[in-house]
Formats: sequence, structure tokens, C-alpha cells
Amino acid sequence: MNYLAHFLLSKQNEALIVGNFIADDVKGNQYKKYPEAIQQGILMHREIDTFTDNHPIVENSKNLIRKFQRKYTPVVIDVFYDYFLASNFNYYSPFELKEFSLKTYSILNKNIDLLTPKTNFIFHHMSKNDWLYNYASIEGIQRTLTGLSRRTTFENDMQVAHHLLLEFKSELKTDFEQFYPELKQHVRNI
Repeated sequence: MNYLAHFLLSKQNEALIVGNFIADDVKGNQYKKYPEAIQQGILMHREIDTFTDNHPIVENSKNLIRKFQRKYTPVVIDVFYDYFLASNFNYYSPFELKEFSLKTYSILNKNIDLLTPKTNFIFHHMSKNDWLYNYASIEGIQRTLTGLSRRTTFENDMQVAHHLLLEFKSELKTDFEQFYPELKQHVRNI
């Protein structure tokens, strides 16, 4: 799952939001240098990723686009799933997407001293360009994937992956709608 799902699954808990956000940049046991509440967010992020990466429904989604995206298939599916979450946000959340996005940016800004240099950089661009809100549109997904494409080391086709979202939208949406409730239940149990 990408940023929006991690934030929503954090249940508006500030420490979980911050931990979920910085988790990809906190390697191995480095998480232990953070306050315990932030550690829980980091570990929650890792558990969400492990559950997602190994789930058969997600694997089905990956198989739809693997021949087009190869190495970056999991990244693209994470972004696509945030599109389905954002575009039907009122179904999955009691908040409006815009309200949720602004609240999340406010929480991260308030805790900016806990961000790593890399996540501070990402946060600046995320809030400036309102990534979370823009995940609800194909144009927003295209911008996200183009940005990811530029930041990767290996040759990729992520900048045109939004066409795959359009081509396989029905199948991917069905997968997401089956998977997300299972992920929510899994998070409740951790």
C-alpha cells in the first residue's frame, strides 16, 4: 500500500502516522532509536507491507501488469490501490479526503523534527502538491508515477503505467475491494 492507505490505517494516531511515514527510510533495528509510539508506527508499516506483498489477491493484481512493469510492479500496484482508496474515500473513511489530507499534513508538519532527511524532502513535495488528495484522479496518479519513475535507478515504464490502470480498472478495483477489508482486519489484530 502507498501513503494514503498507511495513513488511513493509522486511525488518526499521530505517532502511528509519523512512524508509518518514515518507516521505509528506517532500516533494520534503527527504529529502536525512536520513541516507543513511533516505533509502533514503523513496525505497523512493515507489517502492512509484508501482509500486502504476500497476499494472493494482490498477487493477482500484480500478474495483470507484471509483463508491462516488471521490477516495479509492486510499486505501481501500491499506487493504483491508493487511487481506488482515494476515489471512493467516503466509503472507507468517516472523513472527506481533502479534510483527511490536510489533517495528515498538519500532523507530519507538527512532528517534522522526527522525519528523516529523505522523508522531510518527500513531505515537502507531498504537502506542496497535495499528493494524498490528488490520488483520487488519474492525472494525480500519472504525476505520482512519473515522479517515482524519475527517482528510480533502473529503467522503467512507470511514467505510462496509468494507462494500465485504465485498461485493467475493473479487475484491479475488484481486487482492491476484496483485499482492503482483509488488510483492515489484519491491522486491527496487530
